[in-house]
Amino acid sequence: MVIVTSTGCKKDFFNRPPENQATVGTYYQTTAEVQSSTNILYAAPWFGFNGKAFLAIGDLQSGNARCDAGTDGEFDAFRNFSEGNATLAVQSTWNSLYTVIAQANALLNNLPTAAPASVPTAVVNNALGEARLMRAAAYFYLVRLFGNVPIITNPAPFVGSFQTVPTNPVTDVYKFMIIDLQFAEANCTPGVANTGHVSSASASALLSKVYLYEQDYADAKTEAEKVINSGEFGLLGLDNTSGTYVNLFETAFNNNLESIIALQWTSNGGYGFGNQIQSVIADGENGNYLTGTGDGYGELGPTWDLQDAFKAEGDTIRRHGCIMLPGEYYPELHKAEGGYTVPLAVNEQGTHASMKKYVVGTPADNNGNSAAQATSNNTYIMRYADVYLIEAEAIIGISSGTTPGKGIPLSASSSDPTALKYLNLVRQRAGVPALTSFTYQQLINERRLEFAIEGDYWYDLQRLDGFNSATHPVAEAIIAAQNRGGSSGSGTAPLYIDWTRNTLYIPATDANFLMPIPATDVAADPALTGSPVPYKF
Repeated sequence: MVIVTSTGCKKDFFNRPPENQATVGTYYQTTAEVQSSTNILYAAPWFGFNGKAFLAIGDLQSGNARCDAGTDGEFDAFRNFSEGNATLAVQSTWNSLYTVIAQANALLNNLPTAAPASVPTAVVNNALGEARLMRAAAYFYLVRLFGNVPIITNPAPFVGSFQTVPTNPVTDVYKFMIIDLQFAEANCTPGVANTGHVSSASASALLSKVYLYEQDYADAKTEAEKVINSGEFGLLGLDNTSGTYVNLFETAFNNNLESIIALQWTSNGGYGFGNQIQSVIADGENGNYLTGTGDGYGELGPTWDLQDAFKAEGDTIRRHGCIMLPGEYYPELHKAEGGYTVPLAVNEQGTHASMKKYVVGTPADNNGNSAAQATSNNTYIMRYADVYLIEAEAIIGISSGTTPGKGIPLSASSSDPTALKYLNLVRQRAGVPALTSFTYQQLINERRLEFAIEGDYWYDLQRLDGFNSATHPVAEAIIAAQNRGGSSGSGTAPLYIDWTRNTLYIPATDANFLMPIPATDVAADPALTGSPVPYKF
């Protein structure tokens, strides 16, 4: 079995053979070994991205979250679009995602020749499909974050020339991902996403999202409908299931009916193997009490802009699952004590609120499945609500006549019954009124509220002006209007209501929509900053 560890992530990690590897000749010898060989693709290699980088990029940059200057070195640069090629979260994101790719490549390059004939071909192909899906998932983040990036499938040829490996164009990276996902769609086992491993329909779902970003609306719609028609997934709490929106992010509901692709964390190994999000965002004033494990640093608070967006929509269900407000009650936290009531004095990062999503409580609240900086609740890469909203967006994209490279006008509208059906199912679960027509701006807002603090909103803003666009006037206008300020005064007992909102507007420029390739990697491979080279398919 080939193991890629974080200690093997050197500056030339993406184009050299994985380090610290065991001999493959004695592995992949049984069906069970082949089936378990993909387990690592769902956890440890993603750790450097999951947590602070995930939140800094997806929610702090996008205006869903805020922090004060000096809160955390990994967050500070993202609060005002000042991240550079030496920023820790930039480096850890690049390292982590290429570690996922290296691990997938190790399996893809070794498994076909290592597995004996006694292992069924379908089992081998399923494992290869899982690896190709997770490789595509990593590239999907990389290409949206960095633009042109190197496509690496086998590092061996670059051992003597890693200093001259170029990037490949964004369009080629998308083509590469589509090929990977089409293989996964054809070879992954149907109906198994509830085991934590991806299924054939999981591949169709990610493929629909990749097509959506390319503005290939017809194919995005086709793939979304494959997922819907598979019958494998449903909205938790709506499609003949128990549970609520809040339950989606709890350990007891891991791999629920809505989970399409999710990272599978365990607290047993501690830091590096568990989900660290709770430790970062649980209310710092009551964090140790909330988590019971000595962490809960409260490093992010929900912006006024996000709080106002929930309020304007009359959306209390999703807001309750995302943001804790003073005096609110959560029975799932501190269950043994009858639940948790948010203190009236709550004031995380000056927002007079705190984060809830991915905050799951103490070890006792989770049957022992949490520890310091490590909980066992999954991180979603994709869930079923996304498929419904992709279907709706594909329909409005087709009807708008928008071509790739130019964004759908925010004023474009649709009353298509199919689009409304799926959009309104998401809204029904959220307890907000059904729509009889909707604009593209409303759809993007729906996505924001549904996936807030799930590391997704930044990518929606990034694509508003069209696929692979170098300019972002629509997104920049949205960002410029977001109030990212804190407050004056913490309030006084007993009601803590005598405080004042501050305003802070932080504009973005076109240069802020892609991150720089880390300096250490550019130093090792100067070709990374050169012109991209077409990939040889």
